[in-house]
Amino acid sequence: MSNGAMSQPTDTVIDQRVQDFEAVLQKIEQSRTFGKATHVNRLLGYARRLLETPKGVARLYTFAPRFESSGMFWGGDWAEPQNLQPALVAGTLRGGGANATMECLSELRLLAIVDGITEQPQITAAEAREFLEQVLAANLDLLFPVATEESRETDAAASQRVSQLFDFILDRLGASAILLELTQEVERVMLQRPIMTQRVESLLRSAERAIETNGSHDDELGTIEGTARQWIHALNGPSELSRKGDYIGSLAKLDADELQTEAETFAHSLNKTGLVSYQHADLVRFLAANAPDQLATALDLGTVGRVSLDQHRQLVHQIIEYAIWWETTRSIYGLSRLLNQGTLFIRPVPPSLHRLMALTVHEHVAERLRSASDWYDPPAANIELVAATLSVLGQPRGVDQGYNPTCQSARAISLWAHNDPGYLLELIASAARDDELVMQFEDTVIHSGGLQHGLAAELHTELDPVSLVLTPHIDRIYMEMSRYTFGRSGDGHRWVNPEMHGWWVMRGFAELVDTATGAITDCNTFIRRFYTAYHPLYNGGRDLVYAQPCGIASTTATGAFVGWHAISIQRVAPDPDGIWRVYFFNPNREKGQDWGRRVITSTNDCGEFEGESSLPFGEFLSRLYVFHYKPEETGAMDNVDEHTVALVRSAIADSWGLNFRWVDNPL
Repeated sequence: MSNGAMSQPTDTVIDQRVQDFEAVLQKIEQSRTFGKATHVNRLLGYARRLLETPKGVARLYTFAPRFESSGMFWGGDWAEPQNLQPALVAGTLRGGGANATMECLSELRLLAIVDGITEQPQITAAEAREFLEQVLAANLDLLFPVATEESRETDAAASQRVSQLFDFILDRLGASAILLELTQEVERVMLQRPIMTQRVESLLRSAERAIETNGSHDDELGTIEGTARQWIHALNGPSELSRKGDYIGSLAKLDADELQTEAETFAHSLNKTGLVSYQHADLVRFLAANAPDQLATALDLGTVGRVSLDQHRQLVHQIIEYAIWWETTRSIYGLSRLLNQGTLFIRPVPPSLHRLMALTVHEHVAERLRSASDWYDPPAANIELVAATLSVLGQPRGVDQGYNPTCQSARAISLWAHNDPGYLLELIASAARDDELVMQFEDTVIHSGGLQHGLAAELHTELDPVSLVLTPHIDRIYMEMSRYTFGRSGDGHRWVNPEMHGWWVMRGFAELVDTATGAITDCNTFIRRFYTAYHPLYNGGRDLVYAQPCGIASTTATGAFVGWHAISIQRVAPDPDGIWRVYFFNPNREKGQDWGRRVITSTNDCGEFEGESSLPFGEFLSRLYVFHYKPEETGAMDNVDEHTVALVRSAIADSWGLNFRWVDNPL
């Protein structure tokens, strides 16, 4: 398996690229004004190769003082640095190609001005620094990349070049200038409560470096630093005692009241931030062995959670002893939520967790987990699986697809954890033991081991261990089930979703796009059907019982069509302001997204549960293209008025439906 990283060229290769770049740069320097442009494209090609690695970026920077004097920017958009606009940089970099490379060279030129190794009459070092700081602050998603449908459609190599350039610039400028933005981004992401937190940890490491190197202590920056330190402490140790070393030895010296205070401090941090420190594993293990009455506090348990712990104390203590270590400390959050949700009262869950602890893991699965681990000496496969299972069961909406085109698989794992955890645990055990899954499509039994291809030709392994074990099999089985629907009239998800996910998927099915012609068909009926199936004011007041799979048209921040994307509808309810919203699970790691035409998903401000996204009902419907429903439990379609239909229809026509053929012409 691959972790998706690009192979790194040798020093010899980089040296040759440097020589090639310098040779062309010299030709530009020696050319007359009208002849310079003929060499620039070749120069950009060599620059693009150097931008592929950190060493290449550093070597490229040594030439930055010569960029301006060579005339390479003459006659173009970058000729007058004093007129450059930070807000336009992102669009240029995302656009790729020669312009993106030229933008990168322009940033290095400005950095050279900041460092005082070159001068430019039109722009001062302070102005150049301000420009670069604004660019970094406005483009944290490029500095710390995040996987979305749109980003997966872009050139991975181009994204890596930009990320490495920004890394280089940040190291030279220092992160203190964007400390506020780093802290705000951490808070925004963690409100979504993801299972995978590597990106947040990278953000906090940059914030920590900024604080350590910052020499200013003005009031405004001090306030920012204080907030940043709270997040850093959540990761490095919430209590003062936990940050002093030999934490386990220190715990042994505390009396009952002091232990209670320590447990409360960790619980508060866990609940407020969603982050878990290594010392939390030490604390939980110590309390389970020496002060079990304090364990509920350290796990941030409410009434249901405390009853769950009391009723299953032996199992919980066994899980802690077996699976909670520094390497798996993140799973403490999942264990906390699992107990608070009462998941252990679901009959198949306790024996299934016992089985995972005793299971013999297939050697290929164990190797897959070992090679994907961030640890030099990772824990045993069973330990990783049990810990990750706690996270998935406790955070069913924290699962994500990472950088893989496997939204179907991530959604399936989340839906099973939400609707049918016993079945999910059965799948985890089967895949771990046999490195295979067996499912049935109608009358056909499908073995994943005999299938060659899924949507992911090569799996990017930055996934939680449960997803890492299950996704290759689910992906291949999904493709095989889809193959069995070829030749049938209509979208294949009508049959695949119930067969793959379970009996609780509604059998009614609505589709907006005709699969044979690619045209949008009968839009008004589609809109009315969704209202009468899902909106309590139109369906007789019925709430959704089981979360349901559906499909949306993924769009860019301009509303342009990107592709089809699998999500699940969790519930429909009024938000705190009384606006009816669809609350849904999006398997993208980044759930707060701009879908264009003022359709911006909320992840925290509108009554969302952990890991949910939401949109007002009509806005969500404007991106929907397939959904399941119960024909016998819907309202009268005539109750959906023409104005309501027209608003949604217009939103479709103005965004992703703009370049589709409409069988019934849009309004």
